[in-house]
Amino acid sequence: MSAIMSDMKTKAAAKKSVKHRAPAAAAVRDTFTVREMNRRPQAVLTAARLLGSVTIRSRDGGDFVVTPKQTTPNKRVQEAEAFVERQRAFREKLRSMGFVPPSKEDSERIARMIAGDDP
Repeated sequence: MSAIMSDMKTKAAAKKSVKHRAPAAAAVRDTFTVREMNRRPQAVLTAARLLGSVTIRSRDGGDFVVTPKQTTPNKRVQEAEAFVERQRAFREKLRSMGFVPPSKEDSERIARMIAGDDP
């Protein structure tokens, strides 16, 4: 056996380090096929949510539009938003009448008075 061949047997082959790239961001498409809808329904629904509607092209050439249903916020959310709006309007009204909120020192003194620490 030659010196080169014996050298090849004893040295372990160095593995190349492979750098993995991050997957490229897929462009959101607005047209899909029926096959894609069957195989990747989440991609179709996500695109519909982002774009507002997507077109599904059937094998016979027909086009169908998929649009997400607009959900109405529940009653508690609507009530909370209405409360915040009433509070904002009340503060505006107080400011227009000349109300000046107490300073931080005055607020602390009021809190001590309520606690009974400051007469």
